[in-house]
Parts: sequence; C-alpha cells; structure tokens
Amino acid sequence: MTLWLLVVAVIVPTVFLKKFRRWLSSMTGAVWILVGLTVMSLLGVMIGQNLSPDAYTHRYGQVVGSFVYRSGLSDIFTSWYFLLLVAVLAASLVACSFGRLRKLAAARGAGRASRAGSLLLHLSMVVILAGGAVTAVFGFRYPAPVYLSAGDEMEVPEGGFTIRVDAASTEFSDEGVIADYFSDVVVIEDGEEILSHRIEVNSPLVHNGVGLYQHEMLPSATSVLEVVFGIVVLTEDGELPLATIAVPFNEEFELPGTDITLKVLEFLADFTYDIESRTASLISLSHRNPAVLVRISEAGSVIGDRWIFADVQTHRDDTGLPCRLFLFDYLPDYERGLTRFELSRQPGTPLLFIGFAAMSLGLCLTFWTRTGRPSTPRR
Repeated sequence: MTLWLLVVAVIVPTVFLKKFRRWLSSMTGAVWILVGLTVMSLLGVMIGQNLSPDAYTHRYGQVVGSFVYRSGLSDIFTSWYFLLLVAVLAASLVACSFGRLRKLAAARGAGRASRAGSLLLHLSMVVILAGGAVTAVFGFRYPAPVYLSAGDEMEVPEGGFTIRVDAASTEFSDEGVIADYFSDVVVIEDGEEILSHRIEVNSPLVHNGVGLYQHEMLPSATSVLEVVFGIVVLTEDGELPLATIAVPFNEEFELPGTDITLKVLEFLADFTYDIESRTASLISLSHRNPAVLVRISEAGSVIGDRWIFADVQTHRDDTGLPCRLFLFDYLPDYERGLTRFELSRQPGTPLLFIGFAAMSLGLCLTFWTRTGRPSTPRR
C-alpha cells in the first residue's frame, strides 16, 4: 500500500503539473533532491537507527526522544517521507532519460554509443533506487529475539520453516584471538529435515527467500571448561597457606596431599540467590556475576554442596567443611556456545544487481567511446 501511495504521489503531479515536470527534469531539481536525501541520511546516522524508545528518551530527553521515535526518525530509511524523496529522485532520473532518449535517436556514429551509455547510467540508477525501495517496503532485517544452544530450535515464520542448532562454537587462533565462530544448523520443514548448513560470518543460510546470518556468539552461560579456586585447607594444627588450583568442570578433583575432593556441579554466568531456599538461578546470559556450585568430599564421603560466588567467601563459619574456597577465575566454554542469528529478506537484491550491471555497462560505453575517439591532427 505504501509503495502505491508513493507512486501516485509522484506520478500525478508529474503528469498534470507542467512546471513541476520541468523542475523535475532539470539539473537544479536533481541537486535539491539529492541535498534532501543527504540531509535525511545524515540525520539517520547522527540520531541512530532502530533503537528502543527508552534509548532515545535516555539520549535526548522525554519530549525530543518521544518525537524522534513517533516521527519515524528512529527508522528514517524506511519512513514514508524518505521513500517519497527517493521516488521523486527516480522520477527525475526517468524525466532526464526521456530527454536523453531523444538525443540518442538523433545522434550518429561514436556519439550515439556515448549517449546510449549516458542513458543507461540514468536508467541503472532508477533500477537501483527501485531495488532499494522494494527492499525497504517489503523486506526486513532484524536480530532474532533468542540465543540458541546446541539442541535448541527456533521457528522462522516469515520463511515457513524451523531451524535446529546442532553446534555453536568459537574458534581461536594459536595466539588466543578469535578466528571464527560458526553455527551448524538443520532446516526442518513440515516435520522433515530438509538441509543442513554451517552458518558463518560470510556464509549465511538462505532458504525460502529468508537469510539467516551469524549475528552474535556468546560463551555458554551454564558450563565452563575449568574453574580457578583459591583454597585454604583446614587442619587440626590450623590453616594451610592459601593455594590456587584449577578444577575441570564436572570432574572429580583431589587436592594434592589431602583426601579432599572437589567437583564443580553447576556454573551460572549471572546469578541471583534465594537466601531462604539457599539456591542460585540464572538471570541473564552475560558473564558479569558468576557463581559455581561445588561438591566437597572427604575420604570418599560427601560433606556438602556449596555455592561459591566471585570474590566472596560464603562459608567462613561453617566448621563442618575441611576447607574454604574462593572463586578466582574460570575458563569460559566457547565450544558449547550460545548463538544468535540475524534474519533478513531483501527482495530488491536482484534489481540492485541488474542496476549495477547496467551502470557498469553504461560507464564503459560513455568513457570508452570518449577516450577511444581518434584525435584530429592540428595544422
């Protein structure tokens, strides 16, 4: 509906208003249209696009922030007034093309090829603008609302299919720098597995016209590779000096020189703790407030399970334990990560490719014929 309104808003005055038609086909009109588009584009970059209403309120205040969001300035490149200006620019290019078409019919020799190239340049810009408008009106691009781990599924209603994540992992170089992150996914349609694909940064999954791009990857929020503890062993003769140990996740670890065994049962990247039930739970996927549940055993007998929080000694007065533990650090689990996709549909892409191909041909015709003309010797 929006696209048809834009077409009518441009075509009607172009057909019935002679002065507007002249202005539209003039260089002055084209310059002013481009100035308007440039100003809007700068506004879009300066304001920031597709943020939440609260973000604009925090940045600009209640009145201005509300105006930015309600006026469409928060998504200016798909607003009706931006698309209207794009449509006016397309109409201007078409009007200029008609004039160049008449000149092309009257031209002869090398000048004919040059004018054909110039006409093709103008028409290619119209096609490119049309491709952008089609994508803006009928397309979309947004990050998925959920993070997925191995075994999780997500429905893609715009494409009529479901994806299942089989693996989500981050790869590191020998220097410890992130080299790549990927997600192995399976497409499920009508209950059947249709295809499998590894989604990477430059290798999206495209199915039924919808593209899934690798948008973000986080380490696991509920598992780690190992946990680094500070430990003070309690003996009949007193406390031993503080020592540092690294305990593998979910594996029995015996403290050297003792019969004390530790096992990390759970990990929470960001926890909240219920004092009454003495249980911790995950509140977010961010690694900002970690906690681990440790099982402490002595001589083969379980003494108890304790939640240990970062930089907090949680059981100083618990005389029933053979040691005191401090959570110093941990090694995040990137092998069983959390992946997040960006979903995209860009129906105008074929028009963009056609437009850029036509533009390349137009440039070749225009400049090749001009530079290829034989020069006339001076007498």
